[in-house]
Amino acid sequence: MIIKAICFDADGVVVNPQMQFSKHLKEAYGISPEMTQSFFQGAFDDCLIGRATLEDVLPAFLQTWGWKGSVDSFIDTWLLMDHVIDTRVIDRVQCLRRNGTICCLATSQERNRAEYMRTRMGFQDMFDHLFFSCEVGCQKPDPAYFQHIEKTLDLEKKSILFWDDSPVNIEAAREFGWNAEIYTEFDEFEKIVRKYIAVENCD
Repeated sequence: MIIKAICFDADGVVVNPQMQFSKHLKEAYGISPEMTQSFFQGAFDDCLIGRATLEDVLPAFLQTWGWKGSVDSFIDTWLLMDHVIDTRVIDRVQCLRRNGTICCLATSQERNRAEYMRTRMGFQDMFDHLFFSCEVGCQKPDPAYFQHIEKTLDLEKKSILFWDDSPVNIEAAREFGWNAEIYTEFDEFEKIVRKYIAVENCD
């Protein structure tokens, strides 16, 4: 079946290298990944599916971590440090779109970064659809997330190709019936995507 739409994960695929904010926190403020682990593996999940906001849940954690600034300054620093776009991937996305392939961003984000990606990073103009988990109400690897995208696109499962750097998400997408490929690095991505789609005038 012909691939009609490709869904791209953000962090680790379109946004690459990732985790720049985590490195900055440790180097500049002494806030290590070990210190923030309980937040990212707990309250942050509610933010990713729109049940809570960073403004609500961060204050208690920031106090524990010894952050001296405001909640807003923490969020602003986060957004700026992780503003890292792999232009090679974006260039291929634009070429795919010119060749008639629908290109979507399929990513787990809380509302501040979702809006930042949409506007400041310019993704609203770079993709045909933006599927942010905080707006969908669920996130990968929940089948409901893939179902929402499929229903919105109104396409058959095998006409959708999904790229993610998480093996868990790739397996979930395949179990749902999509074509799915693990993203490791750009050159490999280029080789594999051309096996699915005959892309013209991209070089």
